[in-house]
Amino acid sequence: MRRVQVTLDEEGSRVLDQLAAPRAGNRSFVVREALRRMAEQETWERHLDWLETVPEVRTSLKRGLADLEAGRVVEHAELSRRLRRQGRSRGR
Repeated sequence: MRRVQVTLDEEGSRVLDQLAAPRAGNRSFVVREALRRMAEQETWERHLDWLETVPEVRTSLKRGLADLEAGRVVEHAELSRRLRRQGRSRGR
């Protein structure tokens, strides 16, 4: 492992201490985990940015938003109930 020195402002230091407290005060663990999660988030954001360039995805998103705004939605529990009932009516 390589040592790196960073400078934090007062608030950053306070937050780091708060996050490290339940982890046996391991500030290094908190920093490593924060960097890992931030890198993961960046990866997802790049994927989402790419998806938004795909015409079919953009069309589907626009249609979904229009349905949502028009109130053409079904709650998950209701959809599950309908699908279960539909499966039984088909002899499953």
